[in-house]
Amino acid sequence: MRPGILIILSASLIVSAAAPARYPGSKEHVVVTDAFETYWDDGYSGKLGIQVEEATIEDGGPRMTLAGKPLYVTGVNCYNLFVQCFERDNMGVGEIEETVRTLARQEVPIVRFSCGPYYASQMGYYTDFREKYLENLDHLASLCDESHILLIPSVFWNSSCVPDYRGEPLSAWGDKDSATYSFMLEYTKDIVNTLKDHKSLAFWEFGNEFNLQADITGWGYPDLPARAVSMACEGFAELVRELDPEGRLIGSGHSIMRNAQWSLAKGASVNPDSLKADSFARYAEISALMTPEPMMGMSEHIYEEPRVFSGLDTLDRESQLAKAKEAAAMNGKVYYVGEFTGPRTAMGDSTLVKSHYDAYFNQRIQLSLVWNFALHGEIEWSFKEGDFDDIAFRYTRELNERFKETDM
Repeated sequence: MRPGILIILSASLIVSAAAPARYPGSKEHVVVTDAFETYWDDGYSGKLGIQVEEATIEDGGPRMTLAGKPLYVTGVNCYNLFVQCFERDNMGVGEIEETVRTLARQEVPIVRFSCGPYYASQMGYYTDFREKYLENLDHLASLCDESHILLIPSVFWNSSCVPDYRGEPLSAWGDKDSATYSFMLEYTKDIVNTLKDHKSLAFWEFGNEFNLQADITGWGYPDLPARAVSMACEGFAELVRELDPEGRLIGSGHSIMRNAQWSLAKGASVNPDSLKADSFARYAEISALMTPEPMMGMSEHIYEEPRVFSGLDTLDRESQLAKAKEAAAMNGKVYYVGEFTGPRTAMGDSTLVKSHYDAYFNQRIQLSLVWNFALHGEIEWSFKEGDFDDIAFRYTRELNERFKETDM
């Protein structure tokens, strides 16, 4: 999802009475699952963040773990958790602090957020005020350390931001000699070095829905070949793996693949929405290209309901999830839903939102994140505290409680 744009094509917790939500500076903490309880214990000394446990395809593919235990959790997107410090707060941290307090109050265990400017015109907040910029990011992570909230920074949310800033075409993501690629490495290094020692850092994500931009030049979009997306993902992941001694999961941040994503990458030049859907094997192949080693997290964003899926005719949501998990396992990746239909995108339809949570439980989706909480509700398609609480935050708590009580 991009702020201001709903992409239809493919744009906790129940705390026991004895353990209320933890706020910065309090002594209590949220008990989510055995994994969370172990991880947030003061005596924990194992690997930080979400790890990947290798497994054979027969065993269902690799799994996400936290504190050495299988992880099953749902949380929220909070797009402007960090960027509001320069978009609303004049490089202050008051908005960040209030947002973290709200997330803690609502018992949210894990949050995905934009870890960088959306527009090229905002890049000066990083380049001109680098020390303060990174200090604010570090402060955010420290608050979440205290509040027992895991963070997923999506480091390059808007695919055009860095190329626009460096005066290059979108395809520069796939040119290792470009200023775009060089800036990507420089910025990534700063972000990783700022966050890597924080217990709250769950895992690293490259960007947001880069796959939707790929290979649709003929329809008025800038040129971004699938191979350029793959190269940028690979370069990001290799640098993160080098810098982060904990070996945390690295995810792609992609939306669901377009029905003809493979065909487009192979040069199809007709309307991408009129192309015949790729076969399942080709869906798995293009998903692998878009999630290259050492990237281990295959992301999808799910807003559509029953849809034509990889040449398998129209599938309901649970069938889509099952096939996506299968493709991820075939590729040796873990699967997660980085965004899904929330109260605003569902137009207040609680039945629709609840059906997502039920599907993620039934299909044992290890990580899912609803779109989108914003402190003031100002990001398009966002809810705020007191607005649809009975749909979003309550469902988040309920699903996490179901995970906690079920032998997964």
